[in-house]
Amino acid sequence: MGLTYVPGLDHVLHEVADLLDVVEIEPQSLWRVRGDGEISIDEDVLGRLSDLPGARLLHGVGNPVGGSCLPDPRQTALFGELAGRLHAPWVSEHLAFNRVADRRGWFHTGFMLPPCQTEAGAHAAARSIRTMADALPVPLAVEIGTNYLRPRPGDLPDGAFVRRVAEKSGCGLLLDLHNVLANERNGRGTVDDLLADLPLDRVWEVHLAGGSEYRGYWLDSHSGLPDDDLLALADRILPQLPALRAVLFEVTPSAVPDLDAGAIRELLVTLKEIWPPQAPLARLSPPLPTDVPHPTRGETTTPGDWELALGSLTVGRDPGTPLAQELVTDPAIGLLQDLVAEFRGSALAGTLRYTMRLLFLTLGPFGTGELLSGYTRSCPPRLFASEEAFAFADHLLEARPPVPWLTDVVRLDLGLLRARLDGSPCTVGLRTDPTALMTDLGAGRLPVAPPQGHYRVRLVDDGSLA
Repeated sequence: MGLTYVPGLDHVLHEVADLLDVVEIEPQSLWRVRGDGEISIDEDVLGRLSDLPGARLLHGVGNPVGGSCLPDPRQTALFGELAGRLHAPWVSEHLAFNRVADRRGWFHTGFMLPPCQTEAGAHAAARSIRTMADALPVPLAVEIGTNYLRPRPGDLPDGAFVRRVAEKSGCGLLLDLHNVLANERNGRGTVDDLLADLPLDRVWEVHLAGGSEYRGYWLDSHSGLPDDDLLALADRILPQLPALRAVLFEVTPSAVPDLDAGAIRELLVTLKEIWPPQAPLARLSPPLPTDVPHPTRGETTTPGDWELALGSLTVGRDPGTPLAQELVTDPAIGLLQDLVAEFRGSALAGTLRYTMRLLFLTLGPFGTGELLSGYTRSCPPRLFASEEAFAFADHLLEARPPVPWLTDVVRLDLGLLRARLDGSPCTVGLRTDPTALMTDLGAGRLPVAPPQGHYRVRLVDDGSLA
């Protein structure tokens, strides 16, 4: 029993340490991604995580294995390295896709999207899973995701599709009960129908989370504690999972300030009453894949067609295909576009702190929104927040909106970002007093006649001036 770690959750983890058997870590939270795309492990953060209670699991959130684009080998290699260093008995990733190949190469979608639920789609996903699994030192489980789209005639039902993928790939399963409950609430089908199709003896891990309503959908937003319906579902389902070894509660970083450690303790106590751990958190032997051929004649949608249509629409492009014309009528497309825009905006607010405050204080919410819309229309999403920051900074310096001190504030933010990514000081040249910029913008106000001159500023990785 345990929690999924996110930055800021340390105080809760220490408050409930006596109830934790395992802490699950998202490897992407340990990576530093430079502007040139180089990825390295943040050894300082990894060292702090070694003090957390319990054993370790790893749960990937940026290299999904449900599409025809094979997983990124750089991320897979780092994933495997961390699994070995943390002695994780298995790792997990999402049965989804977030990269799309088109005639210009490939692009990120900014959101993990549901795979093509056909026999050919199951084959493509199994190939991606095997590619990752064969490169890892421990077994791999895949998470059944949230799907906001309406069911399509001719597609495999959700549970039958996951069964095909598991059988073809030999993977384990991570059953996120909030995901499948959200799918039921959004009209995908009942939880019981899905579970009836799943190979329950492959479920090694279960996730629980809270959600929220938006535009008539129930979102898998990880925004708080599980509701009563989800706890009742867990009470009914957990005892039916013979291979279950871990139950994790997960939450998004933005929800951490509202979490109460006492409520988390009550949740963990309740879950231990529902499901006392049956076996130690030890390495499992995954089933062998069964490469049983399935006929695909009659299928009109290929995985590549599906990914191009859905991925393009999600980032605001129109690939002009018949499938895209069909999918655009699904109201979930607008929802996905909203979620991508929100995630991109949140990434920029977290990485370009002073720049975004300057834009809001100068242009207002509407003007800033128009500027962001222009950026997102012209530039596809980036996988990592740091990459999004560098791309938006380039866009700003090219667009040159009428914002005072913008060039200096962008340089200041990028210097701070580079200092964090490199773990060493970064020196930048400015025409405006950096102390005035950081003091006033940090307090949420526009500077008043900040001193001008020639400044060389040494920035350190804690976000301050050296």
